[in-house]
Amino acid sequence: MKFSAEWLEEGVSASPELQATDCFLQICVGDRLVSRFVNNDTDRAHDRVVMPAYPLSEGFVRNWWSLISGRTQSFCLRRFREGFALPDLRFKPDGRYISIWTEPFEYHNPPVNFTKRSSERVPIGMFERDLTAFIVSVLDRLSERSVSVNWVQERWNAICESQEDPDELAFCEAAGALGIDPYSCTDEEATLVELSSEPFAEDALPEFLAGCPLQNIRAALDWVSESEIALGDRAIIPGLAEIVPEIRKCLTRNENDERAWEMGYRVAATCREKIGLSPMMPIREPSEIAALFGSGNFELSRSRVSGLRAEVNGAEQRPRVVVSGLGHPRSINFVTMRAIGDYLMYSSKGRAPVNDTYSYRQAVGRAFAAEMLAPAEVIMEMENGGKSIEEIAAERNVSELTIAHHLQNHRANQPVNWRETPSIDELPVIVWLEP
Repeated sequence: MKFSAEWLEEGVSASPELQATDCFLQICVGDRLVSRFVNNDTDRAHDRVVMPAYPLSEGFVRNWWSLISGRTQSFCLRRFREGFALPDLRFKPDGRYISIWTEPFEYHNPPVNFTKRSSERVPIGMFERDLTAFIVSVLDRLSERSVSVNWVQERWNAICESQEDPDELAFCEAAGALGIDPYSCTDEEATLVELSSEPFAEDALPEFLAGCPLQNIRAALDWVSESEIALGDRAIIPGLAEIVPEIRKCLTRNENDERAWEMGYRVAATCREKIGLSPMMPIREPSEIAALFGSGNFELSRSRVSGLRAEVNGAEQRPRVVVSGLGHPRSINFVTMRAIGDYLMYSSKGRAPVNDTYSYRQAVGRAFAAEMLAPAEVIMEMENGGKSIEEIAAERNVSELTIAHHLQNHRANQPVNWRETPSIDELPVIVWLEP
């Protein structure tokens, strides 16, 4: 994504900030010029819009931490337009990448029609770099025009200062994942973030907050501590720590891969080989999963809380996996394998959540679980042998939708990300993020 502004010397807007940043604005997504539009009155095409750049910079800095650290929010550029015509450009972060896309969009006042459709998916770091360049260019323009006191400058100074302090940076990223403003949040909201940082640290903290409603955070934290105490050693899966070095080698060899399905499927193959699990072997229940990794007395939690399906505690090289036992058996099986995958691939020093968000990390866990429980090569052979999706799902103890999408995915030979949404009966529903 790239914003290019050619400044106009005689801006006509009323306020100093708008007048100083009037420009010809060109926007590219991927390799396409998405700021191109047709004036319906004159039937002429134009490659750039005319507007002040200040409202866009204001929108970006106001939502900075949610854009950089969010997992559940999406953002529309037109929210920042302040009456000017802009393409229907949208942003969706997942914790590692941000998806950017635009669709054709027509305004009636003014009568203009944006015609281009485009999309791209870029690492958060690259997006942050490009967004910073645009914001700084706007601030430089304001300085050149002697508009030194403005809200965007004050906010940007606060963001830069937060980036210099590791503790402040962690708090801001956590607040962004939760969907609150770190600079104007209430004392109660700040307290909830701080309480969450005790069991969940580093990357796991925004993962947890992105998936837990604000009003449920205390209950979720209580569930974690109470479930671990209640289960004791019955939540320990001792063999997981032994496999992590092999998984790390697998991930290092392919560190430039971009997509969650690639990581999840590759790790599943490595994991199967390491533990000697035949692709033909179906897994019926969570205790069987735990037994594959050295646990002989694994049990599920007898309670459930909104915002968490499971949690993994990787402290002291004695990984604990706490899974809610309430729900459909197939869903519980799937969630247990997701938790196993999260530990193998991320090995958090503290706790990590398994939840219903569509983040990159959760997508990796879903892909791992799908390939571990229902390997593509096996279910394709079963289908070729005349078995229905319902029969295959029953034999592999996964949902019918998991099988249907798994087959569709590999028939096209274009694997894409998994997204699971619990239905009313708590069967996992898989849809695709990236066609």
